[in-house]
Amino acid sequence: MSRTSFKKGIAILSAAIMLLSTGCSANNTTSTNKGTIQNEEKKLKVAIVLPGNINDGGWNASAYQGLKEAEEEFNIESNYQEAVSQSDQEEVFRNFANNGYDLVIGHGYQFADTAKKVAEQFPDIKFVVLNGTVGNSKNLGSYSFTNWQPGYLTGALAGLVTKTNVLGAIGAEESPVITASMEAFIAGAKAVNPEVKVNLTYIGSWDDVAKGKETALSMYNNGADIVVTDANAVGLGSIEAAEQVNKYAIGFVSDQFDISPEVVIASGIQSNTEMVKYVVKTVIDGKFNPSGDNILGVKENAEGITLRDWETKLPKDVVDKVKQINQDIIDGKLTYK
Repeated sequence: MSRTSFKKGIAILSAAIMLLSTGCSANNTTSTNKGTIQNEEKKLKVAIVLPGNINDGGWNASAYQGLKEAEEEFNIESNYQEAVSQSDQEEVFRNFANNGYDLVIGHGYQFADTAKKVAEQFPDIKFVVLNGTVGNSKNLGSYSFTNWQPGYLTGALAGLVTKTNVLGAIGAEESPVITASMEAFIAGAKAVNPEVKVNLTYIGSWDDVAKGKETALSMYNNGADIVVTDANAVGLGSIEAAEQVNKYAIGFVSDQFDISPEVVIASGIQSNTEMVKYVVKTVIDGKFNPSGDNILGVKENAEGITLRDWETKLPKDVVDKVKQINQDIIDGKLTYK
């Protein structure tokens, strides 16, 4: 496991040290014969614990990016540990807590039990589980995606664009997170096009590219002209299939337009980067919520849809309709389930 750590020392004049020793806060001003000195405010220290590597191009990389962007935007100190196994979770959480970190984030529901246990032992430190549901009303909270919002938006787009009224949907597995997005895709498509039929398959894998291609090809050969895939690397296979038969694909979680600009007409976005930044800001602003039901979506800029170049290629009325649905979600006019 690799670990990056950086700490910044603060040079303080002797006069400021004397004042600090009498209990003055770190952001007081000190007058000297050389003028007024503004002492540097203590930085928030944030650590994130990752189940995988930061170079995976997906789940872990995007959270790490959020940590680095938070460091730049909010002037925090940051640290991380990657590829943390279940057996090492408690030690890693405890090490960050013992080293004075103000906020420790576990990136994934699999950290829930560990975070709950360690949070009880360090009541002055805030703990967060992303994509989880745990909270203790004191110093532990969870932040999750709606999951349905990008599914609904991409479904609406597909329902408006399809010429065959047949769509394909590939999910990694029948877990609550994936089924929520896939079922919302179907609902969004049918809301704008009651005639549409959606063929849904759970592939049982997150990284079987060949199986993704094979499944998507079968869908295209059975009449689908657009296939959405919410299954990490499996989506690369479905995009290859779209290229092979000159049909459309919709990406999920991250923006996949650059993989194949000619066939990827949209991507449903679930931004771990924005979620990490959102959590850090709640702590900075004193709005941290230690509960298990903090749900982030389009309104919080954590989820959405991106059309990239296809915003000008697709019919204007289609793009306008999708934008209106997006705004209705933000305004609370459109809800699902």
